[in-house]
Amino acid sequence: MNGTDNQTENCNVLNIYSPGESPVSAAFLTVALVHCYGVVVFGTLGNTLALWCVGTCTKTRRPVKVLLFSVFLPALVVCLATRPVIGEIRIALLTCDIHRVSVVVVQINMVVYNILAQIELTAIAAVAVVRAVSVWAPQRQALGLRGTVVLVTAICVYSILTGLGVLVMVVTDEMDHLRILVTVLFFINTTLPALITAGAYVLMIYILQRNKRRLAASQHQQREATTMDQATRAMLAVFISNLVFGLPHSIYHLMGKQPHFMNILFHVLFSTHFVMDPLAFVWFNSCYRRRVFSRMKKVTQSLSSVPTSSFLHASSVSPSDHHLHHHDSDPKEENVC
Repeated sequence: MNGTDNQTENCNVLNIYSPGESPVSAAFLTVALVHCYGVVVFGTLGNTLALWCVGTCTKTRRPVKVLLFSVFLPALVVCLATRPVIGEIRIALLTCDIHRVSVVVVQINMVVYNILAQIELTAIAAVAVVRAVSVWAPQRQALGLRGTVVLVTAICVYSILTGLGVLVMVVTDEMDHLRILVTVLFFINTTLPALITAGAYVLMIYILQRNKRRLAASQHQQREATTMDQATRAMLAVFISNLVFGLPHSIYHLMGKQPHFMNILFHVLFSTHFVMDPLAFVWFNSCYRRRVFSRMKKVTQSLSSVPTSSFLHASSVSPSDHHLHHHDSDPKEENVC
C-alpha cells in the first residue's frame, strides 16, 4: 500500500496535476476506479432497460419515444464507450503507466463525452418543456414526429459544435486564458438546462394541482389525467436524480480551475446519475415497473424449469416417475407461464 502511494506521488500521467499540486491518493483512485466500472455495468443495464421499456411500449407516441431515446441512448453510449477510457486513465495513475493511454485518445474521449452528456441534459430539459406545454394547453396540438426530429437534431448539432469548441480550446491550450468564456459555456450547457427543467416541472405541478378537479370531471378524463401524472412522475424522478448528482457538478465547473482530486470527486458524483436516472425512470412509471417485473418473473421461471425438466427426463426410469414427468409437462401449465 505504501509502495503504491509513493508511486502515485511521483507520477503525473498525461500532465494531469498542476505544478505543486498534491497527487490524488491511491485509495481514493481505487474507489473512483471501482465506481467507474460500476457505472459501466449498471449504467449499461439501466439505460438498456429504459430504452427497452420505451421502445416496446405500445401506448407511447412515436414523438415521445424519439425524445426519450435522446435522453437514454446518449447515456448508454457514455457508459459503454467513455467510462472505460476514464477507468484506463485511473489505472494509469495508479500504476504510473505513462504509455497506457495516449493524449489523443483522452481528447477524443473528452469530446465524445461532452457531446453525449450535453445531448442528454438538453433532451431532459426539452422533455420537461414539451410536457409543461401539453399540461398548460391540453387542447393544443401535440408536437409531431417531424417537429420532434427537428428539435432533437438541433440539440445534437448544438452539442457537437460546443463539444468541438471545447476540443479546440484544449488543443490550443487556451482553456486557462479563456476562463470567463469557459465558465459561461459550462453555465449554458450544464446549469441552464437544469434551471429550465426545474421551471418546467414547477409550472407543471402547479397546473396539475390547479386542474385536478377539472380533469377528474369525467371517468375518461380521470384516466387520462392519471396517465399524464404517470409520465410526469417518471420524468420528474429523472430530473430530481439529475439535480442531486448534477447540480454539484455544475457548480464545480463554475468555480474555475480546481485540483484533480476535486475533478474526480465531482465527476464520480455526476456519473452516478447515468445509473440512477434510468432506474428512477422505470421505477416511478408503474406500467414500466410491472412489465419489467413480469418479464423477470417469466425469465426466472423459464430458467428454473430447464434443470427441473432435464432432471425429470434423466430420472424417468419407473412408471411413477414417467407419470410425474408427464404431469409437469402439462400444456395448460406451460401456457400459463
